[in-house]
Amino acid sequence: MTRDLSRAISLISPHFEFRPNEADRAFWEADQNGSCWAEYEALRDTFAEMPKPMRVLEIGPGMGRSLVFFSKKLGWENIELHAYEGDGELTKYTDDGPRFEDSFCGTISELQNVLNFNDIRNVTIHDAKKIAMRELPGPFDLVYGFYTIGFHWSLKHFLDDVLALIGDRGRAIFTVSHYFKPFDELSSRTIFTVMDKEKVWPPGEWAKLIILSKKRTTGGIT
Repeated sequence: MTRDLSRAISLISPHFEFRPNEADRAFWEADQNGSCWAEYEALRDTFAEMPKPMRVLEIGPGMGRSLVFFSKKLGWENIELHAYEGDGELTKYTDDGPRFEDSFCGTISELQNVLNFNDIRNVTIHDAKKIAMRELPGPFDLVYGFYTIGFHWSLKHFLDDVLALIGDRGRAIFTVSHYFKPFDELSSRTIFTVMDKEKVWPPGEWAKLIILSKKRTTGGIT
C-alpha cells in the first residue's frame, strides 16, 4: 500500500481514508476479495452457460480487482482483455444520474501497477480522455462494469455505446441501483434479465445486476 495507491483508492472510494500502512492494505484486500466473490457467485450460472469469451471489455475497472479475480478464477489469462478508464481528480458519482463526459476518477498508472503486481499482462488500457467509448475496438463477447454504468450513471444514457460495443451474440453485465426500473428503449432493443442476488459478503446485503444482449432480427421477425 503505497502513498500513490492509497490516494488512488480514496479517489474512487471516497468513503475510505486509507494510509500507506499494512493494516489499511489488509483491509482493502479483504474488501476487494469480498466484492469479487459476491459478483462471481451472483454470475456463476451466467458464466457457466456462456461460451468462454475471447474478447472482454471492463468499463471503469478502478484498481483492476475484477480483472485480476476473473482472470485467475475463470481462466482469462490468455484471452484479449480491455479496460476503459480515465484519470480524474474529482469524484463525480451521481447514483444512477445523468452522464458526464469527465465522470471518470481513476488513476491509470496505479491500475497498471496492480495488474503488473498480480502478473496480469494481457490487458489493454484505453484512456477515456483520449478515446470515446463507442470508438473502442469492438465488438466484444462480454462488456461489463460494476458500480459504473447503471449504478452511478444511468444505463439509459449509455445504451447506444454499449450496443455498439457488443457483438451480435455478445452480452453486457452491469450492476444497477436497487431502484432500477427497465425503460422503453431497453425493452425494445435488448433481451435482458435483472437479478437480485444476496451477496456472500458482507452478509445481509444484496446486489442487483442486469444482463443484456442485442435483439436479433431474422426474416423480418424479432
